[in-house]
Amino acid sequence: MVDFGFPAMAAVLFLWGDGDMLTRLMAVCMLHELGHGLAMWATRAGVREIRFYAAGMQMRTNPFFLTVPQLLCIYVSGPAVNLLFAFLLRHQDTGTAALHLCMGCFNLLPFRMLDGGAALECLWEDKPGIQRVRQVFCTLLAAAAAVCLWAWKVQNPALYLMAAYLGAAEWIGT
Repeated sequence: MVDFGFPAMAAVLFLWGDGDMLTRLMAVCMLHELGHGLAMWATRAGVREIRFYAAGMQMRTNPFFLTVPQLLCIYVSGPAVNLLFAFLLRHQDTGTAALHLCMGCFNLLPFRMLDGGAALECLWEDKPGIQRVRQVFCTLLAAAAAVCLWAWKVQNPALYLMAAYLGAAEWIGT
């Protein structure tokens, strides 16, 4: 499934970046999703959907028959692949290694739309008070990120859009 946000964000990145960077970023994203896919295969979860949206790519499985450890394995496998590649490429291709490091760390943030948030939701699904605290914290974190970008005079609109998207996504569907 491809929604409008994916090609729109890719176009913005292409306009404010270079083609080589966009190509490497897509490869980093695909390796990240491959990590999730391998974990889904290992846990016999299967892939239910592959989605392309404004924040990137996402593979989904049917979580209903999986244990919490299996779900956690699936959620952290994508960032783990990125962090492994960051380590392996640190001397050969520092630019791509940096992209992997950023992708792995970014996806471990506690936002609901990211792997870190999905893992926390899995651990805390029966604790709505903690979920609300995480929701407020993530909204403040997105706002703080936008303020820092502005203070550092960052002119890449994709980063501002990503902060706004992640902050808003915390409240949509709740």
